[in-house]
This record gives sequence, structure tokens and C-alpha cells, in this order.
Amino acid sequence: MTHLNAFSRSQQAKIKMVERVAKGVLVSSSLFLLLVLVLATLPKIESAQYKMGVCNVTETKLITDPDKRLQCHCTKRNSNTKCTIYYPCLQIYVYYNNISVSEALVVKNRRRIHEECSYKLRDYDCKTTDDVYRHVEGFRERWGLLHSLYECYYTSRNPTRVILTNRAPSTALAVTLTLLPSVGIVIGLLMICLKERICGLIMLRKRLGVNEDLVSLATTASDDED
Repeated sequence: MTHLNAFSRSQQAKIKMVERVAKGVLVSSSLFLLLVLVLATLPKIESAQYKMGVCNVTETKLITDPDKRLQCHCTKRNSNTKCTIYYPCLQIYVYYNNISVSEALVVKNRRRIHEECSYKLRDYDCKTTDDVYRHVEGFRERWGLLHSLYECYYTSRNPTRVILTNRAPSTALAVTLTLLPSVGIVIGLLMICLKERICGLIMLRKRLGVNEDLVSLATTASDDED
């Protein structure tokens, strides 16, 4: 009876061990899948909604109204206090190969699709007022010269905006990164569902190993007697 109780306790311990490993695989795979969805799969799906077109610049506006101007935060030299630099809102309008829309506003990428200005300065480029205006003018000269042509991307979901870049992971990379954690989740679920069988196989293998050791010892003892 004591032997059976010890065997039962050992079996329960093995089952709990298998369950802990399965939960670890399941949680880590789920977190990795969530990360892949955010960084690779969803951007790829969103990118696929955009089509390449040719944009023709029709108008450039530099809005200096206090209510519509933009601002960036800079750090003063030799000081921990922050400063704020205000600069005008640059708007670049284009025609593109969607005849249902008269004009569309140019924005840099998909993250800025709902903004009202074509260019927004990043804080680490915000140093002095002259630097800020130089960045704005550089963007205008590159993308806002009247009647200039360049490739752009548009979507029927928001035809009044076009973007300049449409970067996303390749399809093969997105699929591969999505499949790997998905397989891990399946393995974790199977381990949880089949934990008793897995435990039984572990203990069976352990018993077979013990029996093989006993046979080996018996054979060795028999040879010594001879």
C-alpha cells in the first residue's frame, strides 16, 4: 500500500511538472505571437491595402496661423530645462491616379495618415529655430515643388491622403514569424490535454531503464560466479 501511495505521489508530481512546462510553452508562445502580430503581421496587412501611384504636386501651403502651427521640444544647451520651437504647418497637395478625388494631402507614412500637415519634425531634430525651418524647407524642396512627379501610395479607405513610404515586412517573413509561435501554442495545448499520457510515457521509460539496469547487474553477477 505504501509503495502504491509513493507511486501515486510520484505520478502526480510528474503530471504537475509536465503541466508547468506546457503552461510555460503556451505563455511564451502567446506573448511572442502577440509581438509578431503588432510588429509584423498587422503592418503587412495594412500595407497591402495601399496601391502605388504617381503623384503630381498641384499646390503647397505654408500655414503660419498660431492655431494651426506645429511645435517641437528641444533641450537648451547647458541646461536641463526644455524649450519649445513653433514652426508653420506645411501642406503639400497632389493629384494622383484616382480620378474621383480632386486633390489629396501628402503625408510621410501610414502612422501620419490622419494628420493635417505633410511634415512633422521629430524632437531629436529640434535644435534651433534655424534648424527647424531648414528641415521644413528641405522637405518642401524634395516633395513640394510645383508639378513635380514622384511615386506615392494611396488607399480607397482614405482617398484624401497619400503617403510617401509604405514599408512593411515581406510576406514570407510575416508568415514564418506568425507560424512559429502558433506551433508553440498548439504544442502547449496538446501537452496540457495529454499530460497524463506524457507522464505515463516518462514513468514507463524510467521503469524500463531500471529494469535494463537490473538485468545488466544480474548478468554481471552471473558472469562473476562463473
